[in-house]
Amino acid sequence: MPTRRTDEEFAHELTRLLSTEGVSSLTIGEIARRMRCSRRRLYEIAPTKEALFVGICRDVLADNLERGFAAARRESDAARAVSAYLHAALNTSGLSKAALADLDAIDSGRAAFDDYQLARVRGLESLLEAGMRQGLMAPHNPRLVSEAILGAAHRLRNQQFLKETGLKIGDAFSEFYEIILNGLLCRADTGARSSQPHAGR
Repeated sequence: MPTRRTDEEFAHELTRLLSTEGVSSLTIGEIARRMRCSRRRLYEIAPTKEALFVGICRDVLADNLERGFAAARRESDAARAVSAYLHAALNTSGLSKAALADLDAIDSGRAAFDDYQLARVRGLESLLEAGMRQGLMAPHNPRLVSEAILGAAHRLRNQQFLKETGLKIGDAFSEFYEIILNGLLCRADTGARSSQPHAGR
């Protein structure tokens, strides 16, 4: 007889399924069939397939946020910590294009992504303040910078924008973070854009 999966194993498989395929093309019955479980087990987790999906997405985004903080903690230089924090998990935050589109189509899903972006920029503020104290970053208002990133995040994840530009969401955020960290002006003393902010000399 096959060994019963632990709750952790079940959650991992369910997360992999919904974070890859989204939820709009699946019914509860189809999810149960793919997961080799009863519908009752799914309904014990959430009352609807949308609630099930959004709950999983929140967990994925929370894990992504923690990866950013962990990457920042590994850097002793505050300026490099900002770069590491922003670039730690650029590839659509662990969610496929289909999953992100479904998340954006659900009111509670949009709220989940908004909460995630807000948490990211609030964390960024503390890193910016540390970089400014160390003299490694230009003295701008941290709240202004974080709000600019939050506002851009709403636009960059828009599916129509991504379609029009031909960008993947991870690439769009990566390029935007490059602009935030290194600016638009070419520097004669560098010759090329750097993927890391310049530390003080």
